[in-house]
Amino acid sequence: MSRYLYYLIIVTMVTNIIASVPRILMSESKNGAIVSMIIAIIVGVFLTITVINLFRHFPNMTFPEILQKYTSKWFYYPVLFYFAISWYAAGLITIATYVMLFTTFLSYETSVTITTLAFILIISFGVLMKEKSVLYTTELVLVLFVPVIFFLVVKIYTDSRLDWDFVKVAITHINELPSYNAYSASTYIFIGAVNIIIFNKFIKFKKKAGFKEIVILSLTGIFTLFTTYFIPIGFNGFEQIDNFTFPWVTTSDAVRMKFGIIERAIFIFVILFLGVAFISLLIHWHVSLKIFESIFLFKKLKWKERNLTSYLFVFLFGIIGIAVTRQISEYQLTKLSTYFYNILPIFYIVLIVSLLFAKRRLKSNGSS
Repeated sequence: MSRYLYYLIIVTMVTNIIASVPRILMSESKNGAIVSMIIAIIVGVFLTITVINLFRHFPNMTFPEILQKYTSKWFYYPVLFYFAISWYAAGLITIATYVMLFTTFLSYETSVTITTLAFILIISFGVLMKEKSVLYTTELVLVLFVPVIFFLVVKIYTDSRLDWDFVKVAITHINELPSYNAYSASTYIFIGAVNIIIFNKFIKFKKKAGFKEIVILSLTGIFTLFTTYFIPIGFNGFEQIDNFTFPWVTTSDAVRMKFGIIERAIFIFVILFLGVAFISLLIHWHVSLKIFESIFLFKKLKWKERNLTSYLFVFLFGIIGIAVTRQISEYQLTKLSTYFYNILPIFYIVLIVSLLFAKRRLKSNGSS
């Protein structure tokens, strides 16, 4: 499996460690969160492998190109529009979460509008880049940031304030029935692989994804969800954890770098995760932009022989982003994230059915 595909998966996993996923898991801590995570790992790995192997049949083709070639207009226009809106919403949740985090912990005197505008201006340049440039940028950020994040996570695991008795208390709730909210939020950490719908042109498959990929994805998913859920409980206690909006930020604030230049790990932690969140947002909105471009291309919207359709969409992305972050509250953001995660099965069903239908048409065309 291409390293770029692993990058897309890792970005989503890392971003959601301190986004809405832990908040939802903590709120379901007494309602089957552990069983939900176990089921989510099994289903998430299965769906990821299925999607990857289906795209192997369409080398050097994006999802819009596949649908336009092998399906009818009445089918692919609604499907593509649904995917474009969904991917924009995923990025919108990310920017709203991290703007809220930034204004709460790093710069509470700065207005939400200015912070969001700064985020969007930076992201806009990345969204308009070529696909290969987006992948290169993703690789650069991960190479620079992930080793430091991994060091901080190891530091947190080995901190004396981590009380494993609290973790054992949480594990005693393993016999409860699963929660759909916790399951859908846990499954979302695997959604990064679906970015292949646009980046398939640059991902080369030497062979079918099999046992090795299943093991790697399973172990990575287990580590991510275990860290996301149990470590904040180990620092803050099982009974109090569902009262925190950002459990992982509170956890990182309990860690001290005794011989570091910056003693409080929270500042390093938040800045590093903001960097990865920028990449996650860039990827989501880039994918959304490319899908919108495959549906709407305003040929008359030109300036100096350059079509401005993509600039129009990015402008609309930014306007909606500012409007939402100005109005949304922490409670509403959690609710919005929960609703979005809960419709993931529809997302996967539409994607897999579309690819299976296109694969069938591909075989019939080949046989004829």
